[in-house]
Amino acid sequence: METVSNTPAPDPTGWSPGAGLPVDDAEVQRLATTFAVTPEAARLAVARVGTGFRELQRELGGRR
Repeated sequence: METVSNTPAPDPTGWSPGAGLPVDDAEVQRLATTFAVTPEAARLAVARVGTGFRELQRELGGRR
Protein backbone atom coordinates (compact mmCIF):
# COMPACT_ATOMS: atom_id res chain seq x y z
CA MET A 1 0.00 0.00 0.00
CA GLU A 2 1.25 3.45 -0.87
CA THR A 3 1.32 6.29 1.65
CA VAL A 4 0.81 9.95 0.84
CA SER A 5 2.28 12.85 2.75
CA ASN A 6 0.19 15.92 3.58
CA THR A 7 3.29 18.09 3.52
CA PRO A 8 3.07 20.52 0.58
CA ALA A 9 5.97 20.72 -1.84
CA PRO A 10 8.09 23.87 -1.55
CA ASP A 11 7.29 26.68 -3.94
CA PRO A 12 9.76 27.21 -6.77
CA THR A 13 12.25 30.00 -6.18
CA GLY A 14 11.04 33.33 -7.47
CA TRP A 15 7.40 32.28 -7.68
CA SER A 16 4.82 34.97 -7.18
CA PRO A 17 1.02 34.79 -7.44
CA GLY A 18 -0.06 35.61 -10.96
CA ALA A 19 3.37 34.95 -12.47
CA GLY A 20 2.93 33.52 -15.94
CA LEU A 21 -0.83 33.99 -16.02
CA PRO A 22 -2.33 35.17 -19.30
CA VAL A 23 -4.14 38.04 -17.53
CA ASP A 24 -3.02 41.08 -15.56
CA ASP A 25 -4.22 42.20 -12.12
CA ALA A 26 -6.92 44.47 -13.54
CA GLU A 27 -8.39 41.53 -15.47
CA VAL A 28 -8.25 39.32 -12.37
CA GLN A 29 -10.16 42.01 -10.44
CA ARG A 30 -12.76 42.21 -13.23
CA LEU A 31 -13.19 38.42 -13.24
CA ALA A 32 -13.49 38.37 -9.44
CA THR A 33 -16.23 41.01 -9.61
CA THR A 34 -18.02 39.26 -12.49
CA PHE A 35 -18.12 35.92 -10.72
CA ALA A 36 -18.49 37.30 -7.16
CA VAL A 37 -15.36 35.54 -5.92
CA THR A 38 -12.11 36.67 -4.33
CA PRO A 39 -9.28 37.78 -6.62
CA GLU A 40 -7.26 34.77 -5.43
CA ALA A 41 -10.06 32.38 -6.47
CA ALA A 42 -10.24 34.06 -9.87
CA ARG A 43 -6.45 33.84 -10.25
CA LEU A 44 -6.44 30.12 -9.36
CA ALA A 45 -9.32 29.39 -11.73
CA VAL A 46 -7.53 31.13 -14.61
CA ALA A 47 -4.40 29.12 -13.82
CA ARG A 48 -6.43 25.87 -13.88
CA VAL A 49 -8.74 26.32 -16.86
CA GLY A 50 -7.58 29.38 -18.82
CA THR A 51 -9.50 32.49 -19.74
CA GLY A 52 -12.56 31.05 -21.52
CA PHE A 53 -15.77 32.46 -20.02
CA ARG A 54 -17.68 29.16 -19.95
CA GLU A 55 -14.75 27.24 -18.46
CA LEU A 56 -14.31 29.89 -15.76
CA GLN A 57 -18.04 29.88 -15.11
CA ARG A 58 -18.00 26.10 -14.53
CA GLU A 59 -14.85 26.30 -12.40
CA LEU A 60 -16.16 29.12 -10.21
CA GLY A 61 -19.52 27.64 -9.37
CA GLY A 62 -21.99 27.50 -12.17
CA ARG A 63 -24.36 30.08 -13.56
CA ARG A 64 -24.10 33.73 -12.63
